[in-house]
Amino acid sequence: MSLARLCLTALVGGCLLAGSGRAQLAPVTSTRTWARTYGGPVAQQGLYDLRQLPGGTLAVAGFTGSFGTSSPSGWLMHVEQPTGDVLLERAIGVGASGVTDGAAVAADGGALFLGRIIVDLFVKHDGWLVRTDPEGAVVWARRFTQPGTGRHFLFDAVELADGSWVAAGATGLLDHPPQAAWVVRLTAAGDLLWQYEYGGGLSDTARAITPTSDGGFAVAGWTNSAGAGLDDAWVMKIDAGGGVVWQRTFGGLDSDQAEHIVELPDGGFAVAGSSNSLTSTGHAPWVLRLDAGGGLLWHRVVGSDVWGDLGAVELTADGQLVVVGRVGEPGFPTNDLWCAQLEADTGATRWQRAYEGDSGDFGSAVLPLSGDSVVLGGTWGWGFEDESVWLLRTGRKGGFSDCDIVRPTSFELSSPPVTVGHGPLVRSPGTTPLLPFAATSEPSHATVTAICR
Repeated sequence: MSLARLCLTALVGGCLLAGSGRAQLAPVTSTRTWARTYGGPVAQQGLYDLRQLPGGTLAVAGFTGSFGTSSPSGWLMHVEQPTGDVLLERAIGVGASGVTDGAAVAADGGALFLGRIIVDLFVKHDGWLVRTDPEGAVVWARRFTQPGTGRHFLFDAVELADGSWVAAGATGLLDHPPQAAWVVRLTAAGDLLWQYEYGGGLSDTARAITPTSDGGFAVAGWTNSAGAGLDDAWVMKIDAGGGVVWQRTFGGLDSDQAEHIVELPDGGFAVAGSSNSLTSTGHAPWVLRLDAGGGLLWHRVVGSDVWGDLGAVELTADGQLVVVGRVGEPGFPTNDLWCAQLEADTGATRWQRAYEGDSGDFGSAVLPLSGDSVVLGGTWGWGFEDESVWLLRTGRKGGFSDCDIVRPTSFELSSPPVTVGHGPLVRSPGTTPLLPFAATSEPSHATVTAICR
């Protein structure tokens, strides 16, 4: 694929990120399409969450290795939706031994950043949370820490209507099983309401969490404590107090994982992830549709000649599903960011497109707009030199008016047999204290490159 149309104009401005957020359906404020990357001197930028604020500004949250005091630091940006221009950017740091693992944009335009302070690589990782205001200033910072061993990971969080938070990850004493999935509830001021571990004796991980209409939460990740194979995708419904309502596993003989979950209007769920069991390539994008009780309504995996995975799934203006991730296919030297729209009732494909950079690329967030267009958040050059955040503001059906890095794809999505089980993970109280600690907020100065105008 020719990259002759790349407009390699370096601009000085902000950086962007996005990821596993709760996509709020955004009105179309412009018909203009654009694609930009946001980077820095160190090839380590990534996306976690994307949200549209009142007035049309995009708030993005992720991480950067180019700015701040951590490796990597959290990154908060505000970006104009019609143009991709940066309005605000701040790097959030917790010190040289800190790592940012997740983030969620708040309703006010601030964010909650999640990560670890690595005290000892093998036996002690302290989980941390930092809340910022809309300008990127630190409001509060908290650290899960205890004497001795303990490895705490937080990957995803969501703000509730009262400004409080729920976050999900994994925890264990050492760098080997048992490792339990972990869910924590915080007040708006960062005080701990409750924490629970959900384990089956081996390795269990919560990668995503979303609130449900009944006041509870749905958690998605994977488990090898039960199921059909190595890892199975795992979905759990819990009530407002963390009690288990139901849990299910989905998979085959190899490793299958869930990365994102969203509740649908009928009370059911859509889940995005990957499967190593269901195609001959060994790793393929996978989406599942569940009813309100966790029953499997349908699932779709991208065809056997395609390698890849999904990072997010969201609901479109007309009640359908849109997924984003990456694909690698014969004839193309690296994997590309990929987006598709599926019918929520059947899983049938409405449209699909790939977006090709010059290295490996990955999609981790999607914000549906009215009029069948989307804002995509991902990584340009994922895992390679010059790794940058990539934002794309598309036209209808994911298209661009004049840009040769986007192409239609026609991958077959199939539904091979999958084993569904009842998860056996047992809840136990978490006991790690949550204490205040210091975090910093600093200006950053990302290099912004126009890829398509």
